[in-house]
Amino acid sequence: MKKLPHPIDIHVGQRLKQQRKLQGISQESLAKQLGITFQQIQKYENGTNRISASKLYELSQILKAPVQFFFENCQKTPQLTEKPSELTTKELTLIKNFRELSPAQQQALANFISKLTL
Repeated sequence: MKKLPHPIDIHVGQRLKQQRKLQGISQESLAKQLGITFQQIQKYENGTNRISASKLYELSQILKAPVQFFFENCQKTPQLTEKPSELTTKELTLIKNFRELSPAQQQALANFISKLTL
């Protein structure tokens, strides 16, 4: 009987994939920086393989994200039946562009969007 990945491993893998794409880093490039194969990155991103603490720390350094980023929005009691949501290319582009704005521009855009959603 095949063992299913733990929901937290799936969540961490999704966050890894999201941040890697936001940084514009390929699986191959990230794998090379970590000294592992791109297949291992795929397994991390799918939650098939767990990420060790040392690799998670290295990933946080390379991807410029604190370790806790990988656990953000993780439920205390994740459900095995839930599929983690993955950001679309448009959403990733929006986030990437938003991060390049100055704090004042970010605030102005956030205010504008909040008015649109009223």
